Amino acid sequence: MFPVDQREIVNSIKKGSHFLIEQQFSDGRFEGILSSMTFPTCALAWVQIAQGNSVSSALINWLEKQRLADNQWALDTSRIPNQNATEFAQLILSQTTQTAIPPKIPQLGLIKLAYAHLKQLNWSKVIPPPIAIFVVRTITTLLPQLSKWVKPPRHLLPSPDFFYSAKFKKLFVAEKQTLVPCMILIETHTKNRRHVITDLLDWMFSCRLADGSWFRVNYITALSSLAMIEAKKHFPELVKEDYISTAISWLEQTQNLDGGCREALNLNVWDTALSTIALAGLDNENSLTKQLQASSRWIMKQQSNDGGWAFSGLADFRTSNSVAKILSDADDTALSTLALILSLAPHEIKQNQSIKKGIGWLVENQSPDGSWSTYVPGEGDMGCTSITAHAIETLLAFGGYEPQINKGVDWLRKTITPEGYWSDLWLSQFTYGTSCAIVALAKAGYADCIEVRQGKNWLELAQNENGGWGEDMFGRRLDHSTVEQTAWSTYALLQTTKEEEISPSIKRGLRFLLDQQNHDGSWPTSCVGIYWEIIGGYEDPIYSSVFPLLALNSYYQKIVC
Repeated sequence: MFPVDQREIVNSIKKGSHFLIEQQFSDGRFEGILSSMTFPTCALAWVQIAQGNSVSSALINWLEKQRLADNQWALDTSRIPNQNATEFAQLILSQTTQTAIPPKIPQLGLIKLAYAHLKQLNWSKVIPPPIAIFVVRTITTLLPQLSKWVKPPRHLLPSPDFFYSAKFKKLFVAEKQTLVPCMILIETHTKNRRHVITDLLDWMFSCRLADGSWFRVNYITALSSLAMIEAKKHFPELVKEDYISTAISWLEQTQNLDGGCREALNLNVWDTALSTIALAGLDNENSLTKQLQASSRWIMKQQSNDGGWAFSGLADFRTSNSVAKILSDADDTALSTLALILSLAPHEIKQNQSIKKGIGWLVENQSPDGSWSTYVPGEGDMGCTSITAHAIETLLAFGGYEPQINKGVDWLRKTITPEGYWSDLWLSQFTYGTSCAIVALAKAGYADCIEVRQGKNWLELAQNENGGWGEDMFGRRLDHSTVEQTAWSTYALLQTTKEEEISPSIKRGLRFLLDQQNHDGSWPTSCVGIYWEIIGGYEDPIYSSVFPLLALNSYYQKIVC
């Protein structure tokens, strides 16, 4: 392992920042092209089949190229075989290439739905039998305290009557928007009750965004498209044709140049906030003022009326108040607010209305237990390590709000696992959760607390021999190290380290980052993002630039300056 040279650090930062700046669009935003995945690719093909059209050859070719040596498919670019992805891909290819499907029933309810809709499975196999529904309903009525533990099983989908239950109202927002179109498909092929389909469609249309999508993600929009196609066959007057055409046009925008589809159209709010934070830390001589002003203006333009930010900017689609808005979430709100704080002059921060509204949103949406969840606390959501950490960092940067910060710190300290790590929801689970928690606790003045020491020890033990870190979306350790995980782990260790205490683990992490950088200043991307463990993860080229820059600049500020 070669030693870390200070000149290498400076040159790497210079090349890396130049590459990142080149990714900025003329309107100020940063927007990485997300990687293709099996579920959204199959979803678009499924919609094309439902329309009575041939599946695009680009989709078929992508699926064929993703076939693994053992005739399986992965969810994403991780290339890890996955049964659900395999069954979905086999179903689509059987419809287009006359390939036989292995004679077994899929395990996942969402895949069973596709098999039933394409006449490969009886609809009775998709939902629970009536007796099971009756038993669960009776037990939860007699013992309501048990209802919070009862969730729809993954191997089945709920019957349409579940829509009218109190349990449905308590589900996570993304679960609701996934299940409602599924229930429409089930209802149209079973009881076909007009009033039920009307109620489900009304609810679904209330969630339709101004750009014609649902949740601005492929799979929910595809399910909603399928639901509209089937409902229109039975009750034409209930569905507007332009709703279907707009949704499908939107879906087609998720198709990448490689022929496959990505799940989210983009994550440009998060990408822009992260890039702004990284560049603001590099702007020691105000040389990046133009870029930071442009990104800050774009961020402020995307702010929602409630003071928060969503993961994807929809400012250009704002119309009447009757159109559903994409929900604000705590992570994008925290990082967007922090980006504005770091990019503005100190005397401007307290007067900036976007910052004040963002802080207000975070304070209002803190959970009673001190954590921050993705969306609205208590509505099927749960506290998240990285989001809570980012909210704490943002409040610290703004100043004040000690009670909220202290509650968040207490929650982080209580949620460390006995093994010494924190788990997360949205990026590779254990290294990211642990790194975010360490950073927030260190910045809050708890660098020497026992939980931080445990987290540091866990990170150091998890380091690979090549100096990097690597795990899959389920937290399983990989010998293959990734730039992103190495960067945020090294960055976290640096936050608790004094100049004279740079550990061998930090030096090895820095060495790995320096050795992995490409000649153009970029770094290789890896599948570290997580949508949902059923759907899979994604690569975002913005991550592989931002996180190394944060780590290298942290070392530069601590040692070189």
